[in-house]
Amino acid sequence: MNKDSLIDNLTEQIKEAQLKLGYAEETIRLYFPVRSMCALLQIEAKSGKELVALLKEEKGFEETVLGKIHFSLCREERIEVCIPAAGAVYVHEQVPNPPFLESVIELFRNNHNLTIEEICACFVKFNEHYQCEKMESEMDFDYVLFFPDHNPDSWYYCVKIEMEHTIYHRFTEADYYSFVS
Repeated sequence: MNKDSLIDNLTEQIKEAQLKLGYAEETIRLYFPVRSMCALLQIEAKSGKELVALLKEEKGFEETVLGKIHFSLCREERIEVCIPAAGAVYVHEQVPNPPFLESVIELFRNNHNLTIEEICACFVKFNEHYQCEKMESEMDFDYVLFFPDHNPDSWYYCVKIEMEHTIYHRFTEADYYSFVS
């Protein structure tokens, strides 16, 4: 079980939320489809119930840099991950703001009607070898941007431009490929 991958993912999601919404010393709840959690942990589970049982049996989630992490079944295929306020404090005080993520958030915060060229200009500042691909018309998003070499990060940024409003959502590589295939 790859616990470090999950802790890294949680940390990065908390940091993104703090950059977007601000810091608060509070309990954080994040929700994962079972397949996403299994991909992060590099394990297999036949159901959400089985996955929660495996996570509760596993040692190592009682004392993490984010505090004691709790798992529960929210719905059959959805896992709730509860991170104590100590996790929010840790991320705020110990995890530096990633310059690329700060730049992306600032770009979207300051302009709600971005073009794909403006978004690409942000990516190229951090790595000229980024990829921007047009998505199929039946997909929920118009474009996906990512860094094949995972520098400066390994997230897949899916962009939707609709009715003079541009949004993005970040996905892990595994999650991205699970919904496009």
